[in-house]
Amino acid sequence: MRTILLMSIPFLLFAQHYGLRTFIDHANKYNPMIHSKEMNVQSKAEEIEAAKSDFWPTVDVGAGHTMTTPVTVIAPGQTTSASAMIGMDLYDGGRRGAVLNAKSFEHTASIFEKRAFEKSVALTIINSYYSIKKYKATLYALQKRSEELQTQMTRIKGFMRAGLSTSEEFERLRAAYDNNAYVIENTKLAIVQAQEDLALQSGLSAKQLKNDHIREPHHVRYEPYEKSKILHAHAQAMQEQANAVSSGYLPQVNVSDQLSVYNYNDTDDVPGLTGILPDHQNRLMLSVNMRLFDKGKMRKDEEALKYQKLSLESQKIYADKEQRMNFRVAEKRLKTLRAKEKSTKSALKAARSTYSTVKKKFEVGLVDNVTYLDALTEVTLSQARYKETLYDYEIAKSIYYYYAGKSPREYIK
Repeated sequence: MRTILLMSIPFLLFAQHYGLRTFIDHANKYNPMIHSKEMNVQSKAEEIEAAKSDFWPTVDVGAGHTMTTPVTVIAPGQTTSASAMIGMDLYDGGRRGAVLNAKSFEHTASIFEKRAFEKSVALTIINSYYSIKKYKATLYALQKRSEELQTQMTRIKGFMRAGLSTSEEFERLRAAYDNNAYVIENTKLAIVQAQEDLALQSGLSAKQLKNDHIREPHHVRYEPYEKSKILHAHAQAMQEQANAVSSGYLPQVNVSDQLSVYNYNDTDDVPGLTGILPDHQNRLMLSVNMRLFDKGKMRKDEEALKYQKLSLESQKIYADKEQRMNFRVAEKRLKTLRAKEKSTKSALKAARSTYSTVKKKFEVGLVDNVTYLDALTEVTLSQARYKETLYDYEIAKSIYYYYAGKSPREYIK
């Protein structure tokens, strides 16, 4: 019994059904590209901490050993030294503050980039999810068509044996059956491709899917999505980098204190003369530096960064317009697909009615096989079109929420 249970576990796992939320949540945790974006966020956070540390004093230690020849009173043969120095920038024209602000904006941009990528992965997952359902619906209709063609081929064979039908009628049905078999295999390939895409993005098997839906949009409030926020954050970072560069023309004030100790060997001492070589030394230094001339280098660097900022601001304006345009189109797409759903539903109803009538007439010889095959093809296509429209509408809703600045995942029911 235990052996049977263990053997059945892989089949149970293989047959497990997953919903859209599960696919998206699993992708957010395990998709390597999303993990890469998270590492970039962490990297930017560490850069902020590094910029904050620049405000603190620095402490340096060092040691050295020197061998000198020839030995003189003031130049011993061997000198060992050790030193410690503490230093701090008292004023830098605002450079450190500007660098810190730039790093903060870059960190903000990295967060928005991660969110934007998560949303794009969610859209990809939703598209693959409903594409699989579309292909499976088409496959089901094609398989039903294949079964019906087999039934009619068997019936025609019986008529042929009785001399009531010709081989031409059978060959027409056989050609339609073979073509339908090819379309079935092509559809199966499309299913496998969509399943592999979904598995790649989510990290889960996409063999079995639940029947999830996207909530119907009502009174959705539009807001800018991450793309424009990313561009805005990068533009602000460029401005701060420009400020950091321009601070180079202001005075740079630094204070430091260095303590050194020495030990000498192999010295040339003079009787009665001591203290020429100190065993320790303390040096307090205050330095002020200011750039007077660099042929405009830093000014040009600052201007270059400001032009980059203006470029990013122009991209942001375009991104805002592009999002609003896509939002309007997405809204129109929903309206179009709602009309298409009604149309395909009516067409399916009419095709089923026509097929039922033609099939009865075909079986008693009142219509030829061309008319029958046309009716069968139409009902098959109508079934596929109707299901395809339903799933296209689900995809369209997710796109609508995306361009409304929302996360499609939050609207899965």
